[in-house]
Order: sequence, then C-alpha cells, then structure tokens
Amino acid sequence: MRFENLYNFRDLGGPETGDGARVQPQRLYRSESVAYLSAADAARLVDEYGLATVVDLRGEREVARWGRGPLGDRPLRYVHVPITDVTRGEGSMSSYYIDMLVRRADDVVGLLRRLLEPGALPAVVHCEAGCDRTGVVAAAVLGLVGVPDEAIVADYDLTEPALAAMNARWKANYLARGNPPEKWIDEVWAERERAMVETIEAVRERWGGWVGWADAHGFTEQEREQLRKLLVE
Repeated sequence: MRFENLYNFRDLGGPETGDGARVQPQRLYRSESVAYLSAADAARLVDEYGLATVVDLRGEREVARWGRGPLGDRPLRYVHVPITDVTRGEGSMSSYYIDMLVRRADDVVGLLRRLLEPGALPAVVHCEAGCDRTGVVAAAVLGLVGVPDEAIVADYDLTEPALAAMNARWKANYLARGNPPEKWIDEVWAERERAMVETIEAVRERWGGWVGWADAHGFTEQEREQLRKLLVE
C-alpha cells in the first residue's frame, strides 16, 4: 500500500491459513509510525479504508517527541501499548523478540483482546519502524489464526525494501537535532536475516507453538476462535 510519507505500511490480509482459508484484507494493518502520515493519507485511511483503531507500540518518550500525527485529530480508538522496557542488549535479534513475548506477554494479550472488541477493526498496529515490536505482534496474530511459518516470515521480510528510505528519514531527524553526522549508524537488515525464522523456532521449542504461548499467558481458545472469525474469511 503506497502513501506519501510512509514506506513500511502493509495489509496483513492475503495469506492462506493451514486449512486453506485466507486472512481477510482490510481488517488489520501493520506500519511504521503513523505520526509520519500526511493529512491526505490520514484522510484516506479513515474515509476510504474505514480505519477504527490505532495500536501504538512506541514508548512515552517516542510519542512525546514525534506525536501521533494527523490521525490523532480523528475520532479513532487509540490503544497505547508501550513495549519499551525490553532492550535488545548483546543477544541476537530473535532473543530480543522472544524477550518481548515473555516480559511483555500480558501487554500483547491485552492488545489482542482490544482487537476483539466490537467495532475495533479495521486497525493498524505500529511502532517506530514497523519492524521489531510490530513484527512480533504481527507474527503472533498470524500464528494464532493458523498462518504457516513461511508466510509469517515472508510478511516480516517485506520490511527490508523499506529500510533504506526509513534510514534516510531517521538520519535527517538525527542531524536536525544537532547530532554529529559521523556518529550516525544505519540500521541494517543483515542482523534480521533469520530473526523471524529463529523466533518461530524458539516459540515452538519453548511453548510448542503460538497456541502454546497463548495458553501459557491466558489468551483462551474461545478468544483465539473469536480472533480467527474476525480476521479469516
């Protein structure tokens, strides 16, 4: 989906589930920060696509610095789930992702429950880049409705072509704050090359799969079935 100021926005609809059904288009989107939307694109999302809910995974400081953008002026549901106290540290990217699923499991489950509320869809889930935090949430949603591993990985990998444009934006913002250009370091995709593959393998090893993760953290079979009815044709 093409927008004036967003490079990493896409519809999670389209993939087939393991039983041959299909995730419905225009029900759930994933994105980099929607604070970058132009006014015209914000109007398009609401008026043309019927957007009802914005799920913001950014931290308080990110929201304070960059705001909510033009969607903040629209009468939409705003669900703030700041996944910020999980830092990557020295481990692999996949260990960072698993740490989110462990340490912020209650928040992710709470987010999923907000999507089950009447009138919550269509919704967009976003963080800053729409890659790591958003990628973990998107993988959990797709996994719980029965999308096969390879399709989850394929969706995750669609961020790679957007990374150059996002790096250019982040660098411009960094320099605009008076920072020295020689200290800027681009985000690279190489460290994410197998991140989602390894994350799915770790979910299977630790919990037996996405359903096991959900069971371990109180997201019930009835709730999973409700999620599937909302998202799967």
